[in-house]
Amino acid sequence: MKFFRLFYLFVFLGFLSCTSKKINEPTNDYGNLKIRGWNILSSEIEKGKVALNSAEYYNINHLQLSHELIMNLKDVRNKKKLWTTRKLIKKAHRTGIKNVLVWDHALYGLDYYPDKFKNKEGLINLDDPEFWKWFKNDYRSMLDCIPDLNGIVLTFIETGARIENQYSTKWTTDSEKLANLVDSIASVVIDERNMQLYIRTFMYYKEELNALIDCVNLIKNPKVKIMTKEVPHDFFLTHPVSAFIKKFDKEVIIEFDLGHEYNGQGVIASILHEVTINRWKYYAKQKNVIGYVARTDRYDKSQNIGRPTEINIYALKRISEDTSLSAEVITEEFITQKYGEKPVPYLKDVFLETDDIITSIYYTLGLHTNSHSRLDFDYQSNYSRHCSGKWLDNPTVKVEHNVNKTFHYWKDIIEHLSPARYKSKEISPGIQSILFREAPWVIDSNWVSPIEKMNTEYLNYIIREKEFGVEKAKWALNKILNAKPYFTSDNDYKELISLYERTLLTAKLYYYSSKAYFGFRCYINEGDSKELNLIIKEGLAGIKSTCEEMNKYPNKGHHGQFHWIKDIDRANKLYKNITEGWGIYDNKKFDLVAS
Repeated sequence: MKFFRLFYLFVFLGFLSCTSKKINEPTNDYGNLKIRGWNILSSEIEKGKVALNSAEYYNINHLQLSHELIMNLKDVRNKKKLWTTRKLIKKAHRTGIKNVLVWDHALYGLDYYPDKFKNKEGLINLDDPEFWKWFKNDYRSMLDCIPDLNGIVLTFIETGARIENQYSTKWTTDSEKLANLVDSIASVVIDERNMQLYIRTFMYYKEELNALIDCVNLIKNPKVKIMTKEVPHDFFLTHPVSAFIKKFDKEVIIEFDLGHEYNGQGVIASILHEVTINRWKYYAKQKNVIGYVARTDRYDKSQNIGRPTEINIYALKRISEDTSLSAEVITEEFITQKYGEKPVPYLKDVFLETDDIITSIYYTLGLHTNSHSRLDFDYQSNYSRHCSGKWLDNPTVKVEHNVNKTFHYWKDIIEHLSPARYKSKEISPGIQSILFREAPWVIDSNWVSPIEKMNTEYLNYIIREKEFGVEKAKWALNKILNAKPYFTSDNDYKELISLYERTLLTAKLYYYSSKAYFGFRCYINEGDSKELNLIIKEGLAGIKSTCEEMNKYPNKGHHGQFHWIKDIDRANKLYKNITEGWGIYDNKKFDLVAS
């Protein structure tokens, strides 16, 4: 997109002389919810407009702009980001959305703050009143650059210079430091500017959660509200709901990820509306929940409005209007509105059972095993940070998918599926593992051991589950093929069939890659056998053939954070590591020639 001189002049003047507009709090004028919100992450302005053009239908009264737009408030000093964000704010206001907010993180990196406010150790002296004077003036200058803005969503966990680590004798606990930071920002955002301030909760482990709860309840400004994710930490289908919100003494909105960052990003069939329906039924009963905000995309061109995965967004709208509705009713409504009545008998079951495809491809025995939808079985976070067992009092999971067995997340799944180095206290000298840093009780309880435990028993469980995913994807594709005569739009049919063709190819890639990767680790741990040798060879050959199919496939899907076609490179790297020597396994390799 070209940025003409007139736009640069407009942005520059915005820096020099802007004042924030006083706004009113959203009113409880639709059902029982004050907030029905969306979050646009992508800087693709045309994709943002696609969402905003549908906002009235979805009764959206709250919009957040983040990530590729304004992720930190200091991004207003980036002319391109500021211009795009202001265009979307104006579009949103014209659409009838009264409240538009951007994201911020505090504190930024230490180098952002003047050295005169730091002690000899290079830490910010929080006891220096001149620092807070400078901090508030800086905040005012940034807010001045977006005069039409109505509020801020502040993440104060997972930031650059974590305020908990800065120097103070006045505020001695993490919770006190965090609460003072929020109140300082609130004094500008709320008290001076009459804007809204939501604090976005985020935590990696239970100890952080306890500090967060203490902090929230220490915040003095009564108008500060909370935004928390639909699940603890990050958006995994196996995580429990964020039941801890009951401990907050403030109003809460729930953040849903309907762009499905970890579950295909709409490039494969992340049609997962039943999960959203069930989670909202829980949150609708919580007294301090006043609404929701839903991510509609995951960067670039991944906007879900107008695509089959819009059903995730539609389902949240409908279940928030009427919690007595079933997933079956909502699914039939969406299919009828988008495709007509005749395809409903063919598509309804497909849409309702796609979650089984995703949870048997992208999840392995209840454990999420990729990196932001990208093929990666050797990603450390899979076996520690992302494990749902961290958030469950009873850390077990019932795995169906032709396995039909209950596993303990730590003693069974992590113990056998995780590479040995990720189960140690240190992954290398002086570098703690994520598992020990965030879930030390797992190691202290001897639920895992720092040795390779992958074996043929667990390999067979994995293969059965991945086979199920392939067969389920084939079943879905056949149902859609049979529905072809009943589509009134060729484009709608092509889009839907392509979505499930990519899903089948992905299922096959994960099936073969699982055979190769987990089979190779069995090979290292248990030694060679005729059966194991055959499994690994089938996996390696399948990686090559599936990558060839993917490369030839014409409809490679839109680009988000996840580029579907790049999984070819990742699969080929896995192939190369196994056949040419994997350094992290002492350069061991699998001999393709041996029988």
